[in-house]
Amino acid sequence: MKKKILAIDIGNTNIVCGIYVDNEDLNSESILDTFRISTDRIKTSDEYFVLIKNLSITTEIDFICVSSVVPSVGRTIEHMIQKFFKVPYLFINGETVLGLKFPMKDYSFVGADLIVNAFAAWKKYKSNCIICDLGTATTVQLVGSDGTFNGTAILPGLITGAHNLFEKAAQLSNIQLESPKTTLGLTTKDALLSGLIKGHAFALDGFINEIKQIYYTNKPIITIATGGISSLVAEQSKSIEIVDKVLTLDGLFLIAKKLLVT
Repeated sequence: MKKKILAIDIGNTNIVCGIYVDNEDLNSESILDTFRISTDRIKTSDEYFVLIKNLSITTEIDFICVSSVVPSVGRTIEHMIQKFFKVPYLFINGETVLGLKFPMKDYSFVGADLIVNAFAAWKKYKSNCIICDLGTATTVQLVGSDGTFNGTAILPGLITGAHNLFEKAAQLSNIQLESPKTTLGLTTKDALLSGLIKGHAFALDGFINEIKQIYYTNKPIITIATGGISSLVAEQSKSIEIVDKVLTLDGLFLIAKKLLVT
């Protein structure tokens, strides 16, 4: 019987989960279900279990693989796994042995999300890859086709920047993010949409272009965007080639297959 794997990506704003079946290769049939819940540092392990149980299509889980950038919530989720699931599990960190190559001596500090995204892009696309992960923070990282982790740039996330702007500027009100209609807006809403979304896309294009000039010159580099608002930003970017919203979950699944499933 094929094993079921629960992938849990704990971010500062959301916890994204995916349920996979252990197919021979990663394909469209591997992922059975995905769902998203708000990250809440107050919730107990019991409360998180109820949410996951109610949102998922199955509780028959054989292995669990977790990425967390919120230590307190990570501890709560670990307690939930131990109490309710009682299956083999793994929390990813900079010291997880995956075959990635690091140019620095101490790479234990590298965030779990960066590790998982690098491994996922390396294994899925088998090319040099720039990964733009649009979350609470936006990260731009480069992984080589040989698994070399070349480093990361971190900038404020689009939604994080928008919230800060709305809080500080009295005459600017909160808006629903959507594709901007024009570069220069004739209303406050259109002006904000252009500045927030096009501005973020332009920033990413700048990073991507400079990375391509410095690293792997004249060699193929695939540019991938992931995260909840990746499609919105990718529409305005001249450099992003692929939107892969399940990149991190796929990475957790691939890691679980490598290190947990026997």
